[in-house]
Amino acid sequence: MQYWKRQYKVSFPGIGYTFSNIDNRNGLKIEFDIDKDLTKETNKSVLKIYNLSNETRKALEKPDILCEIYAGYEKTTGPVKMFVGNTVQVHTKNSGKDVVTEFRLADGGTAVRDCEISLSFPPNTPGNTIINAIASNMRLAVVYGQGATFGTFTNGYSFIGNGAEALSEICYGSGVKWSIQNGILQIILEEGILQNRGVVFAKDSGLIGSPERIIKSNPKPDKETPKRKRKRKEKKDRAEKQAGWKIKTLLSPSMLPGDAIKVESEIITGWFRVEAVKHSGDSMGNDWTSEFDLIERLTYANG
Repeated sequence: MQYWKRQYKVSFPGIGYTFSNIDNRNGLKIEFDIDKDLTKETNKSVLKIYNLSNETRKALEKPDILCEIYAGYEKTTGPVKMFVGNTVQVHTKNSGKDVVTEFRLADGGTAVRDCEISLSFPPNTPGNTIINAIASNMRLAVVYGQGATFGTFTNGYSFIGNGAEALSEICYGSGVKWSIQNGILQIILEEGILQNRGVVFAKDSGLIGSPERIIKSNPKPDKETPKRKRKRKEKKDRAEKQAGWKIKTLLSPSMLPGDAIKVESEIITGWFRVEAVKHSGDSMGNDWTSEFDLIERLTYANG
């Protein structure tokens, strides 16, 4: 029974507070809901910590404090870093039985909000050089997914404004997309993956219930381009759709949007890209699960 003993750690490293149930400590009751996807919108989390002392609560009731959430199982990997974000809002409610402090967190929120840049590059500068410079200004490390490469900017490149807007401008013209995952800037191909971790979800390896079929259309209008305008005039433009599956598993904290995973069930067997993931947990309740939206646009190999 490797999935029975839950462990968590919540850390506020900038101010030196950590809460945990590791090493046979009961720890405070916590609850979390974490939502991650591949869009440029910052990933969000709601974290609840029960019955903090007055002194500790006052120290944590401040905006922009960095918070790290770790969770997992003692007999597998132990608690794994699952979310990193800054506090957007802190709210405390006294129910009479418990005092619950709720933290609303945004992954990379301050980097997106506060980074204003002025950059200029000479002709024939590689696109990844520009991306790395933007990431440095946003104080973010950067990782590139499989096959995510850039050509050179023949006429050079210059930009003044918000760093996130510069990222969108560079990525749009290069066939890649960016997102921030656990405080790291992630660059992947539009229909590509970050990496294949070799993870398989099956009846005996974390899969809960049966996969559910999902069909999604693009909720936002596609960016206007001369090619798209011509296609619409010729009535050849079509709304973008994605076909895939939704699965529920035991908590899988290491999985990120953009990863490739394999599902083995009576309904489906194959490799899919993680488009979105929701982690939910209650350290003293029933919930300790992950839900994945999987897209089947590509076929992935085992390596």
